[in-house]
This record gives sequence, C-alpha cells and structure tokens, in this order.
Amino acid sequence: MTTINDIIRYVESMTGHPLNSDEGVHFGERDKEVKTALICWMATKGAIEAAGEVNADLLITHESLYFPYDAAVRDDNPAGWQDWPVNKQRRELLEKYSLTALRIHGSADEICIFDAFRRQLGLPEAAIDGGQYNYKRFDIESVSLGELIQRVKRSVKMPHIRFSAPKGLQQKVSKIGLLWGGIGLFVNVINQAKLLELGCDVFIAGEADDYGFRFARDQGVPLIETSHEVSENEGLRELCDILTEKFPQTKFVFYENQCPWRGSLEMQ
Repeated sequence: MTTINDIIRYVESMTGHPLNSDEGVHFGERDKEVKTALICWMATKGAIEAAGEVNADLLITHESLYFPYDAAVRDDNPAGWQDWPVNKQRRELLEKYSLTALRIHGSADEICIFDAFRRQLGLPEAAIDGGQYNYKRFDIESVSLGELIQRVKRSVKMPHIRFSAPKGLQQKVSKIGLLWGGIGLFVNVINQAKLLELGCDVFIAGEADDYGFRFARDQGVPLIETSHEVSENEGLRELCDILTEKFPQTKFVFYENQCPWRGSLEMQ
C-alpha cells in the first residue's frame, strides 16, 4: 500500500532535505492510501477533471494550487481570496472527486525538471558548474542567435516564441544559461546575475516578463522565452516515471498542461 506520506518521504530522500516551505499537502487528507495519482504542472480545471476521470486519490501539482501565488501557505492574502471564482472552482472540484492536492515544487526542480529541460533542448552536460543544480553554463558551437531560436522552436515544438535581440539576429552566441520555469521573471533576476558571472552570453527561459527581458538586454545578452509549462512538462513526465518505478502498486498518470496563449494574428 502506498500512502501520501510514503511519496513525500521518497521525494525527500531524493533531494536530501525536507519538502520546501511552499510544498506539501495543500488540500484534503494527508493520511490515505494512493491507488491512482495524477501529476500535472498546475491544478487547473482541466487537470482536476482529468484526475476525477481516472478515479485518482491524489493530485500532485508543481505550481501553486490557488491564486494569488502561494496563497495556501502565506498569511498576507487579500480579503476574500478563497471565493475568487478560480479558487472556488478548484476547491469544489477537489471536493467533488475526493482528491488530496500535494504540491511538489522546488524539490521536483532539483530531482529532474532542470535537467530534463536541458535534455529537451539538446544541450550537452554543463561546461561550468556554479555550485548549485541551477547555476550552470552549457557551451555549444558558436551559432547566430537566429539559428539558436530556430533550434529552440524545434526542440519545444512551439510555432511562436518570444525573444530579445539586443545586437540583432546575427549576434554569435555559444554559452547558454537556463532560466527554466519562472526563473526568467523579474522577481528572479538574481539567477540572471549569477549566470552572467559564469560568462553566459544567451539565456533560454521558460517564462519571462518585461523586467526580465530588460535585465538581460541591457547587458547585451539575448533572452529566448518558451513558456513556463513547456519548460517543465518534460521533467514532470520524468517524475511520473520515477514514482511509477518506486511505487509499482500505484498508478501514476501524467497530465500535460498546454501553453495558454497563441501567436498573434497578422495585422489586417
């Protein structure tokens, strides 16, 4: 019999530390048997309904269960946040399907997500290791920024991606830093600063924003953005396989959250 606590203990054994403060059971019963679990990037309406369709006992989500970010563990939420339609809908669906929601965030980044993004992009092992799993430089043969953008598009199978080109598309790049997930956002620019110290001359990100783009651009460093979920789905698929191997008596199902936006229409 597999329990939620068994899964938590195994995750902790792989990272070598307890779950992070933003992780853990954020809805439902902690002490129950898990016959089926669904793993997803975010516990959206579609993901929760998919968990219900497979009669899951547990939903493992990588991202915040509620809005605003980290609402389940912070004490400065705005008044009435529990009844925001998106939060109320998720809670009611979890109740409907008798699901427990377990968040595995940074621990999954350490175990497999960061490295899975590297492999998805076809990058070699790190040329320079900055001392943490996420501070690494990956060196490739020098190519134009335009060629690297096309490689990234093919790797992540996205018809549209955003990028900055501070020195034009012919700028030569070869030293790549990864800003997987939401690490390209302005709140995480310390990661860009660390990677610049390692000599990176181009960034490939999951999700970025205006401030994140500008931090790199002012240093003359291009930033290529895929999307948050696309940069992490492959790692979560691997986590599903890892847990399946460890707990063969439990069925683990992967649910792929799709990118929520589409490319722009041509101007008429």
